[in-house]
Amino acid sequence: MLILNRVVRGAAPVLFAAVLAAWGDSESDQRKAFTKFLQDINNRTGVHYLVPTPADEKAFGPYSQQYAIILDFNKDMKGRMDEFVTQIMKLGFGPTSSPRTIEQMAAAPQDLVAAKSTIDKMEQGIEMGLAKVRAERTVLKQPDDLKAVYDKTFEKLVITPALAMEKSAKAFDVAIDASIKLADYINSHRNKLAVSGIQIQAKDQRTLDELRPLLKARQDAGERLLAAQRDVQ
Repeated sequence: MLILNRVVRGAAPVLFAAVLAAWGDSESDQRKAFTKFLQDINNRTGVHYLVPTPADEKAFGPYSQQYAIILDFNKDMKGRMDEFVTQIMKLGFGPTSSPRTIEQMAAAPQDLVAAKSTIDKMEQGIEMGLAKVRAERTVLKQPDDLKAVYDKTFEKLVITPALAMEKSAKAFDVAIDASIKLADYINSHRNKLAVSGIQIQAKDQRTLDELRPLLKARQDAGERLLAAQRDVQ
């Protein structure tokens, strides 16, 4: 086994050299053009998914496929984020949506359950997407100078946004759980509560004592969700 491992390690540089040789004498120019493109992305403030022109793709040669991995991941995550935003807006958490009142929330608990299902699927999708793109990243053939630049681009355009989305999804999941618990309590104690719009009043001290932590948990979860949304933006 030790002899086999040494053979494999010794063969790796030879195989990599063979790949470069197959690209022809222009590999150096292709690598320089691709590296310059990635450095432009890295030097920009914020997250920018630049789309290569046909001229860029020709200049990059086979390296174009290495950037396509990033763009494909972003396309997949954008679809998931659009669905996430739709659920946020539907429940009144979005910045341009009308917040649901406590009365409206309690009247439609099924919307909370549906949103939780969507968010759970989104979290799973992000985890699966990250695992897939990381696996694709590990098998890329890159000289050290390109690898250093590509790693920064990969972190900026893939890892950081995905982790921010995951954090936001988890925060939304917690907020929904808190809302579901509050709605369930309201609907099972209708005879002890007076609910109108955003106002909710308990008719006895015991009910009030049970209600307070539920309201506090929902408020805290909402604040964490807003903070997580700002991170994503």
